[in-house]
Amino acid sequence: MERDTTMLPSLREDYLEAIQLFFETRSRFPTHTELAAALARPEDEVRELAGQLATSGDIILSGDDVVSLSEKGRALGTCVLKKHETLQCFLSEMLGMDTSSASHEACTLEHTVSDETIDRLGEYLRRPRVADDDASGCTVSDASGQGNRSNPDSCTPFSILDFNEGDKLVVRCILGQSCAKRLMDLGVVPGERILIRRKLANRSIVLQVKGCDVAISPEIAAAVSVDRSS
Repeated sequence: MERDTTMLPSLREDYLEAIQLFFETRSRFPTHTELAAALARPEDEVRELAGQLATSGDIILSGDDVVSLSEKGRALGTCVLKKHETLQCFLSEMLGMDTSSASHEACTLEHTVSDETIDRLGEYLRRPRVADDDASGCTVSDASGQGNRSNPDSCTPFSILDFNEGDKLVVRCILGQSCAKRLMDLGVVPGERILIRRKLANRSIVLQVKGCDVAISPEIAAAVSVDRSS
């Protein structure tokens, strides 16, 4: 039975998003084999659909089996990846969905949500959020993860987003409790020293925490109030 490999708009976006994500996390473009693994699709299907994407000008196929994005493909791949990460962050951090479910739901929604909606969601997620019982202070997570209220004057207005690659920082407080558990799981807690390893094209940030590299979305990075470390 012949397999249907018609390139639906959502499938095209999935491919370009996967290639862009691979590039941002590995600093290189994938081979057909690596792309097939990332998409969890048969390699022969990936090769056939990659040919269609090359014909449409979205990707560039080279003799060494590498699948690269054209300028056109990179623009769309970056846009879809931003939608996915913003939706996943909103679903997990604001609605309390587990990471796997939030990512799965984001995969569905990213193909229909408008750019304006994503921009508005991003702006909402970047707003400093405080504990419900203290609208004037900032929430500092303690070892119990419950958070303690502190004087707002003790928190700096600078977030991780305000610094550059290579900057060494110390975490002052977490602005709001919605991101606290996720950040604690990553080791990003008040008093911890962190290093900005990379700032990616989609504004996500790779941090070095306790000797390990972790990636966080720009929305989560905006909630971490920091000082420059001496």
